[in-house]
Amino acid sequence: MTRTNKSTLVFKTLSVLALSVGLQTNAKADFLDHFTGTGGVDPRIWETATWSNGTPFGCKFGYADVWRATNKLVLNVNSNTKGCGEVRTWRTFQYGKFMVRFNPSNFAGGNTSFFLYAGTANTASHHEIDIEIINGGKTLHTNVWKQGSQNVKQFPIATGWKTMGFEWRSNFVRWFSIDGQGRESTIRTHWIDVGTPMKLMLNHWMGDNSGSSQGFLGPWNGGGGPAYYDWVRVVE
Repeated sequence: MTRTNKSTLVFKTLSVLALSVGLQTNAKADFLDHFTGTGGVDPRIWETATWSNGTPFGCKFGYADVWRATNKLVLNVNSNTKGCGEVRTWRTFQYGKFMVRFNPSNFAGGNTSFFLYAGTANTASHHEIDIEIINGGKTLHTNVWKQGSQNVKQFPIATGWKTMGFEWRSNFVRWFSIDGQGRESTIRTHWIDVGTPMKLMLNHWMGDNSGSSQGFLGPWNGGGGPAYYDWVRVVE
C-alpha cells in the first residue's frame, strides 16, 4: 500500500532465539528486537512517526499510540482521537530475511503491517515489500513495488498470533510462514530485482472510507484497538 513517509535493540546468540521462538537455524541474527521494557521504542533504533499521510489513511501517526508493554510493542488505533502508530528503522537494509511474530488487529477497515519502504509514493523512486493484514485480520496482502509499479497477491489467513516474513534477494522476493518448530512454508515467490536499500517499517492504521481506502481495506466502521508485535528479526 502506498505511503508518503515514514526499543530496545537486543542482540542475542541464535541459540537463545531458537529456544524462545523455536527457530532452527545457524544463521546470525543481524537485527533483533524483542521490545523489552516500557515506554516508547528505543529512539536510537526506531523513528516514531508523527505525521499524517493523507488518503487512504484515516488517522494521524503519533507517540501516543506507540508503546511497549509486557515485552511487546503495541501499535494502537484510537478511534476517538483518530490516532494510530508507526515506527521505522533509522538504518536501511539491502537483501536478507525479514521476520516478525505479531498479532494483528481484527476490526473492519484496519491494516496491520510489516514492510520495507524507500522513496516517494507515486514516483519512480517508490520501492516497497509488504506484509499487510487486512479484512478484519483474515486476509494476507503481499505486495512488491518497484519504481512505482506494484505486484499484489492476497491469501486467506487465520486471525491471531502468527510468525511470518519475506526473503529479499537480488532476483526474487519470497513470502513465508513459520510454524512452532521453526519450519518455513513458502506462501508466494515473485521473481524481481529490487535493488534499492529500504527501511524496515511497522504500522497499524485504519482507512478514511474514501474510494481508494474502501477498495483496499473495505469500509471502516469506527473500530480500533491495539496490534501487538512480539519480536522483529533480520538475517542478512
